[in-house]
Amino acid sequence: MKIGYFALTEQGFKLVHRLNKRWPGGIFPKADLKQHIEEAWGQSDALVFVMAAGIVVRYIAPLLRGKDKDPAVIVMDTRGQWVISLLSGHLGGANELAVQLAAVTKGHPIVTTATDVEGIVAFDEVAKRNQLLIENLSALKYVSGRLLDKKEVKVVIDPFYEVDGEKTLCLRPQTLVLGVGCKKGMSPERMVEAFHSFAKEYLPDMRCIRAVATVDVKAGERAILSLAEKLEIPLMIISRKMIGKLDFHTVPGGPLEFSPFVEKNLGVGSVAEASAYLAARSMVGSEYKTGRYIVPEEGARLSIKKQKYEGITFAVAEMKQMIDI
Repeated sequence: MKIGYFALTEQGFKLVHRLNKRWPGGIFPKADLKQHIEEAWGQSDALVFVMAAGIVVRYIAPLLRGKDKDPAVIVMDTRGQWVISLLSGHLGGANELAVQLAAVTKGHPIVTTATDVEGIVAFDEVAKRNQLLIENLSALKYVSGRLLDKKEVKVVIDPFYEVDGEKTLCLRPQTLVLGVGCKKGMSPERMVEAFHSFAKEYLPDMRCIRAVATVDVKAGERAILSLAEKLEIPLMIISRKMIGKLDFHTVPGGPLEFSPFVEKNLGVGSVAEASAYLAARSMVGSEYKTGRYIVPEEGARLSIKKQKYEGITFAVAEMKQMIDI
């Protein structure tokens, strides 16, 4: 977490330097305070102010953009007795940071978000903890209000769910792998065009794609490399040997489509589907067998079968993710 520290007094700066040893960040001078706050606002994950809360409110008010965009803001007194989570308590992590800072200053963390006070699940915090995307922020307020009133709510965690209003909160897991195949020499422009057509029909939110995957013989195709670069996600290369060992009939969500033409030219009977599934399965093994959550290797499935776009094929596999509520 990148933190920006601000203070106005000698005592305040002593506390800031003490905290900076534990959580290294940028310590800003008190001169030109407004300018420095504006500078740090867009570059920091959290801002810690050792000064009166009223001063902070006046400076940051014009900078506020939304709970999914603003950094965490912490305000405390010069002795660190009262550590206030002022802004972005859940998504920004201010509540958690306030507790951590107070433990160092031996002070009291002040958390005022209603769900925390009442001991109720805060789904924006669940989203942050599990790296889930909040599809419809407007539903978050509605769901939280219902929970506080001890009423039922509907929360869907699904990369494919079609949002149907503001009463259902939709959280998107970034658990999809896009399998890609194409003819040799395919243009990057045509690849991007085909992908957008595919995404429009099958993917409600492209941000759920965690990686692009293809077979080793296609690793140098400019069109595939360009697509991964444009989506700003890694490209995973699956060996033909791995695909050759795969039983197409037992793949969850399958069976995979076998192509005699592809086998004749590349030596394997599937590119997009097999690459997507094997990449997703390998990511389950490396990323989710951690802590108390142990996900079996078969915790992946083919979600969207091969779709063809004039020399280009796409398929999507999904890896299983355990959610920490």
